[in-house]
Amino acid sequence: MPAFENVESAVVAALNRLVDEDRFLLEDDANERSLSHRFAMYLQAVVDVWGEGWSVDCEYNRDADGGLLNPKRLNLPEFDVLHLRADDADATTVYPDVVVHHRRLAGEDGHNLLVVEMKKSTANDGGEGDVRRKLPAYVSQLHYQYALFVRFLTRNQSSYELKWVCRPPDR
Repeated sequence: MPAFENVESAVVAALNRLVDEDRFLLEDDANERSLSHRFAMYLQAVVDVWGEGWSVDCEYNRDADGGLLNPKRLNLPEFDVLHLRADDADATTVYPDVVVHHRRLAGEDGHNLLVVEMKKSTANDGGEGDVRRKLPAYVSQLHYQYALFVRFLTRNQSSYELKWVCRPPDR
């Protein structure tokens, strides 16, 4: 399992590359999915250097359970009532913006490394719900080692802000 310093360094390298190479996406206030896709591409390049078989995926909604892949679920039924789907009556299926994990082992402890939620500074929702409720739930319920909120500063700012939620060390 990579140390926090390695994960943080990989994230910062990928975000800096996005700002350097895709500045126009930030300046033009492009869709959040465009930003998360480019970030995930750059993050995968850094993670590949670790050589531990980690995958970086966008909007990944599956978790391993006894060898089967099932929808990732959080126990936060009240959290996202504005985004209910017909097949998710409790609004608990989650689609994190970006994850770093071992796909087929993601439900097992030690195989969900990083989950990232992203928002743009121009979004109506500033992401406080993500920081206060969703990110800690990813860590405690879905066993991610690290959870990160990225706020992209768009238009003339072309930068980002980070807020980390980390799993407490084992005692």
